Amino acid sequence: MSDLKSKTHHNTDNQAFDPYEKERLLRAESSTWDTSNPVNAASNDIPVIDLSSYFSDPKPESLNAVAKELRYACENIGFFSILGHQVPSATTQLMFEMIKQFHALPTEQKLAIKMDRPEWPVGGVGYLPFKNRKLPARDTGNRNEAFLLKCDHRLSMDDNQWLQESSIPNFRKAAENYAASMVNLGRRLLPVFSAALDMPSTFFDQAFTHPLYRLRMTHYPSTELSTKEDEFGISPHVDTSFCTILAQDQPGLRVFSEIRKSWINVPMIEGAFIVNSGELLRQWTNDRFLSVKHFVKANVSGVSRYSIPFFFNANSDYKMTCVPGCSGPDNPPKYPPISYDESQAVAQGE
Repeated sequence: MSDLKSKTHHNTDNQAFDPYEKERLLRAESSTWDTSNPVNAASNDIPVIDLSSYFSDPKPESLNAVAKELRYACENIGFFSILGHQVPSATTQLMFEMIKQFHALPTEQKLAIKMDRPEWPVGGVGYLPFKNRKLPARDTGNRNEAFLLKCDHRLSMDDNQWLQESSIPNFRKAAENYAASMVNLGRRLLPVFSAALDMPSTFFDQAFTHPLYRLRMTHYPSTELSTKEDEFGISPHVDTSFCTILAQDQPGLRVFSEIRKSWINVPMIEGAFIVNSGELLRQWTNDRFLSVKHFVKANVSGVSRYSIPFFFNANSDYKMTCVPGCSGPDNPPKYPPISYDESQAVAQGE
């Protein structure tokens, strides 16, 4: 068990949970990680789960088969790739094209919809400039720029910041379509997560009637080789989500293998999404499922890199109570029933 996990366990007598302390511990631990000397992934380091049979014919036997694979991935690795997800490649490719057009715009134009500007009532949405120190919040700037959207039961696409339609025709339409595809995929994965935890396939349904999600469209410009060890495209962190569904146009992600006890370069599989379990799912399962540290090094490839992480969460006001079967007399619940609004949202200032 990591120091972070042991420090964030809580006494179930008073069911205390301090989101600010949790965030402080996450930041403190991440600063101690030695991210040097990553190795290339072996064939079994990042499992590949083919959803074709289950999504085409969701019988109990096909569900149980993919649930077994997902259980192993979430309990031992925290990351896996999915194929057969039925998201049209054209949908993803169009989103990448739109992102490239967005980030090719003059910086001044993008700053007009800068995240957390006083004139906009919703925080955490809009343009995040290069070398930002948010998401994750770190002392050194993340060497990327991004455009972020989020929705839940209170926020719609209209509450997000958008450029004028004439700036990039059909950009909003493409983003909304991609987000809808990811919400649909996330919901279709819920029975697999449920079965992996030996719960009925509908176990998570009521928690995701209006899921909170964040869609991030990230650009990693190519930069000159840095001699600093703390230069990151995305600083080392763990995701605060239930799960994250990632599309990328070229490799760059590095994750820590709990099995190998080393950082590994995650390979890219054509047509696949990379999925990882996050802090909310780890807490919901009483630490049964992992939340694995990962990062992206500063891009020195000579060409821009783009990625589209989709952070999928339960309804923001839904109180997540320890999944039955993930606790017992010798393993009591470590976290109180708590919602995203009461935990991650507090620490992130949402």
